[in-house]
Order: sequence, then structure tokens, then C-alpha cells
Amino acid sequence: MKPGIILSAGIVLSLAACNSATPEKSFDVAVLNANTLSRFGGKEIYEMLQETPQAYDEKSKAMVQSSYVEHVKFRIAYSEKAYNDVQALSVTEETKPMIEASKDLFGYTIDKEKNGYLSIAAMKDAHVPDDSIKVAAVKFNELYEEAFGKKYDKLMELGKAFADKHHIKVEFHKF
Repeated sequence: MKPGIILSAGIVLSLAACNSATPEKSFDVAVLNANTLSRFGGKEIYEMLQETPQAYDEKSKAMVQSSYVEHVKFRIAYSEKAYNDVQALSVTEETKPMIEASKDLFGYTIDKEKNGYLSIAAMKDAHVPDDSIKVAAVKFNELYEEAFGKKYDKLMELGKAFADKHHIKVEFHKF
């Protein structure tokens, strides 16, 4: 993965605050939440499939061992919740570019995870040879990582300008 920027913030997330978005809330929801997407790509899905798969069990209120497909679905559900939070933001002329870039990134990422990660996870659940899973992960990267990186970088650039304008304390790190 090579999106180029990752955030670390010295601000408290107040995602459950009322819908009248302060600059800090707009930034937190639209930009800071995108950190959850920064691990995207073939390498990341392949590494995820090397771990013991877990998903949240609503009944026991705990993480439990699961299939790889369920593990990926759990991750997607988390991204969808963050995406819904972005969609619920009040849009102003000032926040529109940042919010639209965030929606674009979340929508793209969730779609590719649903249509790529899930099929690769199903291969792992079906005990397909590891070499075939690696090939699928590389192909996923070839198809989607560059576009993801551009969308991610665009959001980070817009977010940095917005944070600077509103004196939001946040550090943007190149990697």
C-alpha cells in the first residue's frame, strides 16, 4: 500500500456529537476516520488471511473465531458505519470538497473490499493453495491500489488544508 500519508491526532473524537458539525467534527468524521482505510491492498488482505479470523458475536458481546469471509465482513461493516457517519455530516460550501472526497474514498474502498477481499477470503476458507491466494492478492493490487492511493491522497490534502484553516491540531506523516 502506498497512499503516502497517515494521520495522528491530538484531538478527541466526538463522533457521537450532535449533527451540527463543528470544523473539528467534520474533520474527525471525514478525514480522521479514513485512517481505518489506510491498510488497503493486496498485501493487506494477504496478511489479514495469515491471522486467526475473528468476528464480533452479538450474542456473547465478544470477538470469536470465525471464517475468513466473516472476518472480512466484520471489517467491511466497520467501514460502512464510518461511511454512514460521513454521509450524515452537514455539508457546507467549505466542507463539501472534503466530505465528497471522503465519500468517494469510503465508497470505493468498501466496494473493492466487498468485490475483492471477500472472494480472496473465500479462497482461504476453501483451502485453495497459498500460491493461488498470493496471485489473487497481487492482481487485486494491480487493479485497485493506484486509484485508492489517489483518492486517499486527495482526501488527506483537502483535510490538511481544512485543519490548517481551522487550527485543528493534527500531524500528517509521510511514509
